[in-house]
Parts: sequence; structure tokens; C-alpha cells
Amino acid sequence: MAEFHQAEAKVESIVCPYCSEPKNSYWARENRFTAVKCSGCGLVYVNPRPKLSLINEAVKTGVHSDVDHGRTAISRRIGTKVTLYKKIIAHMFSDVWEKPRRISWLDVGAGYGELIEAVSALATPGSKIEGLEPMKPKADNARRRGLSIREDYLSAVREKYDFLSLINVFSHIPNFRDFLKDVKNVLNTNGEIFIETGNAGDLNNRRDVPTELDLPDHLVFAGEKHIIGYLTEVGFSIIKVKKMRKDGIISFFKSIIKKLLGRQIVLGIPYTSPFRSLLIRAKLQSV
Repeated sequence: MAEFHQAEAKVESIVCPYCSEPKNSYWARENRFTAVKCSGCGLVYVNPRPKLSLINEAVKTGVHSDVDHGRTAISRRIGTKVTLYKKIIAHMFSDVWEKPRRISWLDVGAGYGELIEAVSALATPGSKIEGLEPMKPKADNARRRGLSIREDYLSAVREKYDFLSLINVFSHIPNFRDFLKDVKNVLNTNGEIFIETGNAGDLNNRRDVPTELDLPDHLVFAGEKHIIGYLTEVGFSIIKVKKMRKDGIISFFKSIIKKLLGRQIVLGIPYTSPFRSLLIRAKLQSV
């Protein structure tokens, strides 16, 4: 009984983070945590979720003490991501690179700095390309390789930037509305945001997501309408939306290996999943 109360004390029940609807239905379970789908807007979110103190602890250390065996979010730098992100950023911001002007760019949740490396390769020399990463092991690794990455939260930033990116960060943020207030505070006039995240919130079946959910490291799973809704309600206008497949042949074989290693992977036939990676570029409108 004492063990039950101790576990109960580490979680909290919430309403939908997007529309505040209290009703939901079961969507998936992983690492002893449950993801539910909002009955109102369709957002998928962890409920009950770890209390904010545990979420903040995991963000800083990379270790989820509330999960069996202390699940870690500390991974490693993946060099191939630099090539991929360079291609994506070159396409999504082609108009920016055509003009030889210096820019300022802040990558939030920069991890090991792959996105920073990609942007730096495209930007005009003398541009300020920086990162923000609260997880110390990742930030230390990136700094050792000469990248400008600060170990801190966005709310502590006082400088202004032309561009801000969130690469697979959305799902980690408990309250995205409050987070967007901090985003607006660090953007210059007509500054832009670039978001990459999955579209799991658009899907009715967890089996359509060809990867782990990584609960409770990932707390919220949006759809395209949710991301666009969040952005437009605080004053952003959408410039460009692109969707990328995540269920190709290479990903399929990687999933087989992960499955054999005991990871919670859903295997499906390549090129059949409706799951997509959403790439969204938006501009902050002048008041």
C-alpha cells in the first residue's frame, strides 16, 4: 500500500493541454505510462503525467527516476543528421540563403548541435548561430566540439534573434502556450520560428506510429492543426508546411534491430504508415 501511494505521489492527472477538455480515451501504454487521446480536439498526451518537478529533473539530467531502471534520454551525436538538416533547412529557408546578409539563429533543445552545424554551413559568415540545451551532458559534448551552446532554459534568454528552431522538442514541453510567450520575447520584429515534430495527434491508432513513443520523456503528441493553432493564436502566420515520411526501408530495418533488442517498437510495412514528420515555418506578425 505504501508503494502505491509513493508512486501516486509522483504523478498528476491533467485535462487536455490544448483545449482543456477533461474527457479522453486510451491511446497507448509504454514504460508504465498511458497516453490518451482528447475527446474534444484529438491531441494525444500522457495522463497521468509525472509531476513538473520530475519533468524538470529529467530535462536537466536526462534520467527519468520515475521510470523503471532509470530510463535515460542521453544518447549520442549523429553525424548524418547534419546532412539531413542541411538539406531541410536549405529548402525551407531558400529565400533566406539567397540574400547575403548576416542573421541570428537560436536552436532551442539543441542536443548535440547537429542543427547548429547545418545552419552554420548555410548562413552568411559572421552570422550568430547559437543553441540552448538544458541537459548538461549534451551541452557539454557540443561545447567541447566548439559549438556555441548555452546550458539553460529559454525563459532566461535576454538576447533577440531573427530565427528560433524547435527540432523534435514540442513533445517534451508540458505547456506549449506558456512556452510560446518566451519564444515571442526573444524574437526580433517579424522574427520566425521553425518547428519539427510528428503528427501522432492526427492518428487514431498508435500502431500507425512506426517508432517508440518514449513515454514519459515525450509528454504531448500533436497533429498539424494543433501546431498551427498554437502558433496562429499568439500572432504567428504560417509561411510553409512540409511533411516527411518516417517509414522508409532504412527506418524499417533499424526498427527490426531495436525490436530484437527489446525496444517497444511497432513494426509495419514500409511506406504504408500515415505518420509524418511535420516541418512548419512561421513568422511573428507586427502588432
